[in-house]
Amino acid sequence: MDKDKVMGNKGLVPYRILAGRFITATVLGLLGYLINCYPVPLFSNIELVLGNTVILLCASRFGPVYTLWCAALTITGLAQTWGHPYVYLTYGLEALLVCLLRKRGWYLLYADFFYWCFIGMPLTALVVHQFFTIPQDYQFFTVIKQGFNGLLYTALASLVSLLIPSGWFRAIRQQPNVLRTFRQKLVHAVLVMLSLVFMISMLVASRNLVVTQQQLLASNLRERSAHLVHEYHRYLEYHQRAIFLASQWLSDGVPEAQWQARLGQLHRQYSGFLTMLMADRNGLVTQASPGHLIDAGQSHSVSDRDYFKVPLAENRPFVSDLLQGRGFGRDPIIALSAPILNERHQPVGIVEGSLDLTQIASEADQSHWGDVATVLTDGTGRVIFASEGLKVNPLTPFEFNQLKEIQGFDLSLMNIHSTSNVVGEYFYNQVALENGWQLYVLLPYRPLAERLEAYFTLGIGLLVLGMGLTILLARQISAYLTAPLEFLVRKLVQSQQSDDPLGRLPALPRGSALEVRTLYDELETNRIALSEYQHSLEDLVTTRTAQLEAANHKLAQLAHRDGLTGAYNRRYFDMQFEVARQHCVRSNSHLALVLIDIDHFKSVNDTHGHLVGDDCLKSLVMLIHQHFSRKLDLLARYGGEEFVLLLPQSEPEEVLRRLESLRQKVSETALSETADGQPLHVTVSMGVLVEQAEYSTLQSDWVMAADGALYKAKQSGRNRICKAFSNKDAPVSADSA
Repeated sequence: MDKDKVMGNKGLVPYRILAGRFITATVLGLLGYLINCYPVPLFSNIELVLGNTVILLCASRFGPVYTLWCAALTITGLAQTWGHPYVYLTYGLEALLVCLLRKRGWYLLYADFFYWCFIGMPLTALVVHQFFTIPQDYQFFTVIKQGFNGLLYTALASLVSLLIPSGWFRAIRQQPNVLRTFRQKLVHAVLVMLSLVFMISMLVASRNLVVTQQQLLASNLRERSAHLVHEYHRYLEYHQRAIFLASQWLSDGVPEAQWQARLGQLHRQYSGFLTMLMADRNGLVTQASPGHLIDAGQSHSVSDRDYFKVPLAENRPFVSDLLQGRGFGRDPIIALSAPILNERHQPVGIVEGSLDLTQIASEADQSHWGDVATVLTDGTGRVIFASEGLKVNPLTPFEFNQLKEIQGFDLSLMNIHSTSNVVGEYFYNQVALENGWQLYVLLPYRPLAERLEAYFTLGIGLLVLGMGLTILLARQISAYLTAPLEFLVRKLVQSQQSDDPLGRLPALPRGSALEVRTLYDELETNRIALSEYQHSLEDLVTTRTAQLEAANHKLAQLAHRDGLTGAYNRRYFDMQFEVARQHCVRSNSHLALVLIDIDHFKSVNDTHGHLVGDDCLKSLVMLIHQHFSRKLDLLARYGGEEFVLLLPQSEPEEVLRRLESLRQKVSETALSETADGQPLHVTVSMGVLVEQAEYSTLQSDWVMAADGALYKAKQSGRNRICKAFSNKDAPVSADSA
């Protein structure tokens, strides 16, 4: 039951890890979603994205599946804010590639720098060109800004990744921990700090530049607007006064015969009028300037015009909305009119002047922002006047697309020529005149964007140059710091591979740091201590080796000897038999194998005890060794009271003679004493085989032959020697006693 429980717990571990990864990726994705819902405004409608930092953090710890899930959540906030789904392509591909490169051991900064330089910015340029109505001039800046933004949040993610404690995400981590050199770590850390500090400094400086420029631009627009409003009012009042004075002159009794001359004189004095005319109470034009506008025999009526109806009906001056000339030309005009009164102050006609709209605004002004353009519309929104560069036709409704207002500066952006364009064409300021007209003062957006574009282009160029110089500098610094350590490690490795691994270390290079020199001194001290300890160990090992060899020799002897009698044991006999036989084969000599058995030994043990029997065995072994003392002779205890004697290079007659001497010696010698002190005599029976070594290669054949002879000796009365005889087919035995 306990085993099943343990196995069950182990089975739950992977699911917990998967759940931990999914929850962590989801939390990071939601955090990135919230951050991307509020992008940081940089300039105009240009914004910085910082929420993607969490995508790279996820890529630095987890695999592609969880990284893409985190990216999907994070990019959704950006897609909702910008309203463009293309961000799923560029940023999703970024998340996948960075995750895969990170799995191969790349740093985040290097992986994302590679992506934006070789994939991200070209892909952004292609997407912008194909799917966005952005002017060609702005596309390059958009691409540069995206690359800068990518490097910014990458550097931020790299810094956060370096600051995250190593224990975090350990249990659910998927990305490998790559073993790096000190030089690689130093270069990366310096690059991260340099990139982040440089880009933040650049953002702060650019932000200050943009704020200053936008303040100046807003101030310029307000000043120009106030100036133009004043000029427009002055221009209208000036010509309104002229019409009013004309109506006064004509009402004060100027003879009608002089009206044409007075009208021509007034027109020459006020050149802002395109034409001037007088009409009677029926609306028929009676005088006009220039005079050739009225041909002989032709009549022109203005009775349907508001500039005729209103003064005549309300007995007051009148300023018309924008209208198109009729009869005296097709130009768009603004009509100024006033009633002509008789002695009873009743209107008898009107005097009217058509303003020249090309002079209603001063010539296009110049500023360091570019051409200052103006658009003036009447109360109905139709264009009264527009600067020539705007290519806006008078009498047409003024249509434009207002983009997002820039907070804090009273600035707005508009598009005139392409209402679907996401990039503004003009900064503008809108002012209402007293008569209901609307004045738009416009400054081009492009000059400021060009400055910012040049600033960011230069900044990225300097960043790349700075990163290159930083790599060189960091490598030099790391080489300066690590060269002594590398030198020391290299020498230590060489020393370990040499004959004297504890030899004296070489001197450090000049200029080594104090910490490295302290380490060197400590290593040298340890080397001396280890050398002394090694010598003491060598002495101790020598002593212990000698003791071990003696013990092994003794152990080998004990392993091959019979513990009671001191003779070799049967195992040793089995091992040495073939050696002795081969020796006889090489010397072409006889080999003798003798089985010796104590007669009636069981009765000795039963009558006198095993201790007496053991004494008999020991004494017998001593007697045998006295008779057979050559180094080649081998005596082994073969059974309880049975011994085997192996005699290489022996002559048959000599063997039998010596064995007979041994038999007699045993029968005459008291091998032990009984319990009452009486000497104990025993006899032995022997079976012997003496043959050429080629007799048989099997030890069992030799033993069986000798055993058969021993059996005959026992059957023949004991205390005798029987010799085994053999032919080429099989060994046989015969009595030789």
